[in-house]
Order: sequence, then C-alpha cells, then structure tokens
Amino acid sequence: MAGNAIVRVTEVGAEPQPASVVAVTMANAERRNSLGREMLDGLLDALVAAERSRCRAFILRAEPGVSTWSAGFDIEDLPVDGTDPLSWTNPLEELLHEVRAAPFPIIAAVEGGVWGGACELALTCDLVVAVRTSTFAVTPARLGVPYNTAGVAHFLSALPLNVVREMFFTADPIGAEAAAQYGVVNRLVGDAEELETVAIEMGRRIASRAPLAIRAIKGEVTALTDARSLTSDDFERLTEMRRTAWSSEDYQEGVRAFKEKRPPTFEGR
Repeated sequence: MAGNAIVRVTEVGAEPQPASVVAVTMANAERRNSLGREMLDGLLDALVAAERSRCRAFILRAEPGVSTWSAGFDIEDLPVDGTDPLSWTNPLEELLHEVRAAPFPIIAAVEGGVWGGACELALTCDLVVAVRTSTFAVTPARLGVPYNTAGVAHFLSALPLNVVREMFFTADPIGAEAAAQYGVVNRLVGDAEELETVAIEMGRRIASRAPLAIRAIKGEVTALTDARSLTSDDFERLTEMRRTAWSSEDYQEGVRAFKEKRPPTFEGR
C-alpha cells in the first residue's frame, strides 16, 4: 500500500498475518492536515484498500511532533453562496460513514490539536490513544457555521450533554485528560514515541483476536449508537435554522476573518 502525496499508508504487520495492521499517516502539516478533498480522498482510498486486504486493525495518525493532528474540514471547501452542505455530497460525511462501516476497528493515534470535523472523525474511530497534551475543540461557532444535525447527535452519543454544549457554545478546547475522564480517550501517553508504540501494540492485540467476531460486534455497536431518528417536523425545523445560519452575514464574516487571521465580529444577522 502506498497512498497519495499527503496520505502515507504503511503495513505495520502482526503475527501470524503480516499485513493485518495498517497505519495511515496524514502528512500535510503545511495545511495542518485539514480535511480537504485530496486528504479525504486519500483517507477513503486507504480505508477501501484495507477492506480489500487482510487488514484486521487500522491506525489513523499524524506525523510525529505535529502541533495539530488535524484542523478539521478545509475552510477553502466551505460554500460562500449560502448553500447548505446538506444539499451537496459532503466528502467528510462519506469518510465518517466509511469509518463506521469498516469491518475492522480503527484506532485514532492523536497528538496535538484536533479541531472541528476532525474532532468528530477522532470520536468516530473505535478507539483513541492520545498524548496527554492533545486537545479537542469543536469550532463552528468561531466561523458562524451551523454544525450538521447528525454530527451533533454523534457528539451527544459520545460525550455528556453539558460537555457537548460547552464545547459547541464556547468553541474552547478540552484537554486529553478530560476527554479520557469522559470516556472518549482509551489510553493516555506521554509523547509521540509512546503514542506509536501503544497504538501499534493495541492494533496487534486486536489483530490476534477472532476477526469475524470483531466484525460482528463492531457492526452491532455501530447500529446501536447511530444517531436517533428525527421526525419530519424536527428535520424541517432544524434544516431551516441551519439554512438561515449558512446564508447569514455572520457566516461570511467568520470565513473572511479566518482567512485574514483576525478575530471575527458577529452581528447576529
């Protein structure tokens, strides 16, 4: 396995199946591993290739020593004409679906900051190993972006209600130790070297277990924790609120301020 220019794929190996643990590295530090089209395509391709191989465990990581694991959905790919992303094919949603549907456990090996959609990606992975100094932030309120309803439901299934509210309303990060207390980080480690060691060892232990049983159990966990169903009235009301936010001046201001590297000024219109 190889990958594209910003996604590196390596086979870690585990006895007795040498290709049963696959490690995928996001390698676009210049863009803070933002989840743009090329990055998302590379991650999707790596997952699909792993499903066709003998993969039994999959590790998603960044390059050692990065300050940002991933900055989330690439702001350059956000619409600026008021279009609601619910109406277009969202490649991040495609990746999240593939992570949930993958027949093997996926381990997020986290170092540095995890922002926005990348935070949802990390929480969508089956297991999380994180350096103690890592942070997790849900940042749409800094940009005027109304997060999608299914994504909010996913956060609610992973974290306590008031923690989700605080993360969304303040856009402030929580540390890896707090995330571990809330149950979304499985292992805390001291540095990048220990992160790699622990993630690979976890992958190898999984690879030594019965793959068909694990596949069935993961399928059950995914089905039982999917976002709860909404009524048509709920969906219509929530969609209208999101459309209002997407078409607002505040959203345009949030995107401009991010690109101009200045604090935004929101007017509520």
